[in-house]
Amino acid sequence: MERVACAILFLLFAFFWLYAFQADVMAVAQHGLSGGRTHYDRTVGAVIISGVLIALQLLVYALTRLQRHCHVLTYVPSFLLLAFVSSISHPFHWGAWPLAAVVVMALWGGAVWLARRSSTLLIGQQRAPGIFSRSMWVNMLGMGVMMLAVAAVSNTNAVLHFKAHDEVAFMRGDSHEVLRTGQRSHESDASLTMLRALALSQNGLLADALFTYAVSGNGDDLLPLDGSQSTLMLMPDTLLYDHFGLRPDSLRARMDSAARALPLTTRRYLDSLQRDTNATAAWRDYRLMGLLIDRRLDDFASLLPRHYALSADSLPRHYREALVLYQQTADTLFIYSDTLMLRRYRDYRSNDTLYRHPDERLLRTIEDYGDTYWHYYDEP
Repeated sequence: MERVACAILFLLFAFFWLYAFQADVMAVAQHGLSGGRTHYDRTVGAVIISGVLIALQLLVYALTRLQRHCHVLTYVPSFLLLAFVSSISHPFHWGAWPLAAVVVMALWGGAVWLARRSSTLLIGQQRAPGIFSRSMWVNMLGMGVMMLAVAAVSNTNAVLHFKAHDEVAFMRGDSHEVLRTGQRSHESDASLTMLRALALSQNGLLADALFTYAVSGNGDDLLPLDGSQSTLMLMPDTLLYDHFGLRPDSLRARMDSAARALPLTTRRYLDSLQRDTNATAAWRDYRLMGLLIDRRLDDFASLLPRHYALSADSLPRHYREALVLYQQTADTLFIYSDTLMLRRYRDYRSNDTLYRHPDERLLRTIEDYGDTYWHYYDEP
């Protein structure tokens, strides 16, 4: 009974851990380690790896014949291998794995020796029947501990998983999945913001919804060009630049030698698109949103009228929020009227007096205005 229960539990855990949780990260790792020559398939990978792991357990069982309370020990090598596979990343580093593997296997070997020395734990002894036996629950507890150990040492960083999942989604042509990933999370980095900006732009929502996500980095990080902190792990950059209608290598080929020697930053690339007849209109919102990310309201207010009519009915949401903020915080004669947005901004500011305790004020602000440009602008 213990053997069957442990085998079912292990196979379910290993398969769904690899298929549902680690597949995207493993796809990125395999792509990097193979130099892009191979592709990881989540179903095939989960089946093959799970099969190898259970075959390893059967081999260990055939050698040790551990049953009853100690049958769970036959799964230690398989769990150890699963943890190692789940922690592989690109670039690859052994880290503490050689030492950890030696220590774990030494302890495991000692435990197996003690178990085989105890005649009450070997085959042929009487065991309590049913799923409520003591040996059953000792094995289930041991399996649970090892599953938690796998989770503890694997690649479980939320931002890494979001980025890997987003890049896999882009390669499937599913930008809507990118927008669903990590929507409620407050964790981000420059590369994740870049991926979300691309998905929003492809769906015409960049200027309406970027600040509904956690935003990191600066305006130059919206594209993985010179001086940017953003990088791509899996998807080819052509999927990114084809959205603008002009790839950086094509742009550089048109430059003279002096211009080609200068860094091609995101700002310089976007400004070049303005003069290119083959470029799409996506560059405009990227240019404007880059200024908002950098909190450069003066430059934003100067550039916006060149591309949009200053109408409260037609302007994207974040532009309206930024203009109201600009009028309230800058010494300017800039003319823009948006009564509803101004009223909401004053409600946002009223939180400073309504909630005196800093923690309560921050919580209420995030709940009510965490998706606004105002909240992003005021963040340290």
